[in-house]
Amino acid sequence: MALMRFFLRSMAQVRTKFLLAILLAGALFCSEVACLLPPKTSESPPLVDLSPIDVDPKHPERAEFDALTLMSAFHLSSRDKRFGGLSGLSIGTDGRLYAISDHGYWLSARMVQGQNDVLVNLVDWQIAPLLTPSGTPVTANLRDAEALTRLKDGSFLVAFEGIHRLWRYAAPPLTMKSVPNTVQIPAEISRAPANGGMEGIASLPDGRLLILTEEFANPDGSFKGWLTDAERTVELSYVPTRGFHVTDCAALDNGDVLVLERRYVPVGILSARVTLVKGEDLRPGAMLMGKELLKLEQPLAAENYEGIAVERMAKGTVIFVISDDNYSSFEQTLLLQFLLPDAANQPLTSHIGP
Repeated sequence: MALMRFFLRSMAQVRTKFLLAILLAGALFCSEVACLLPPKTSESPPLVDLSPIDVDPKHPERAEFDALTLMSAFHLSSRDKRFGGLSGLSIGTDGRLYAISDHGYWLSARMVQGQNDVLVNLVDWQIAPLLTPSGTPVTANLRDAEALTRLKDGSFLVAFEGIHRLWRYAAPPLTMKSVPNTVQIPAEISRAPANGGMEGIASLPDGRLLILTEEFANPDGSFKGWLTDAERTVELSYVPTRGFHVTDCAALDNGDVLVLERRYVPVGILSARVTLVKGEDLRPGAMLMGKELLKLEQPLAAENYEGIAVERMAKGTVIFVISDDNYSSFEQTLLLQFLLPDAANQPLTSHIGP
């Protein structure tokens, strides 16, 4: 029995040493593998994800679209329920891209651009409610922001529908926390359809403001607009292509204006146009008709485009257009970037009427 106990103790010691050896080897192996794995990060996912898209799915390599050259195209998506409904677009004095939502939110992101100013990514997203003059977030029929433009001092003007008005917000970096001042608008705008008022506003280089309406029609089929400054307001009108309506506009450095138009057919077919109106045609009583620079319709990436912004670069003007998904799973938020080369920006005859 003593011999048997000695044998069993010896076997137990051997087994224990063997198990310890296995555990030590396993620990060393796991340590080596851990060194090969990427480090853990505590960074939260981005507010908005960007996915590249093909504007022309049948010809993904296509770059030339009418008078414009495609630079980049993205689908934007987010799990944040505040994201969507983007109806105005601008570029701040801080170089960030700014947008407004028709549910009453500011959105802003820093642009990451690669070679030849091609947009590569949007990072450092920020989102916050638009504030009222009393400092509270806009709600109910005060929240339908539809147009955005940057003034010469860097501040922003936001045009609202529902209750038609213009509010002026501070320049970056205070924009998204600022309390607005009310800017006087033509009294006649109060008669515009609740959902068809100021859809396009553009701050011109000479300090005037161009206002274009979506569905405030004149008897001749044109749509009302105004030129206004500190001294006076004069009326003019805009004639979109048949079936289209103005959804935004943006001024170029030379005083010309790009107008974004959209057509919607009830079965869900969307089309968009970008036209160019010459600066010399912006005068009292003018009936404006732009020259078409771009047309997007199926099978191209045609969506509910409602925002346009421009940025001057070495080779020409960079144009961004963004779509409003109406907070619907059946629509998308698309951001397209084009170049209008200087050679394409030639004198045009785009004015008719007085």
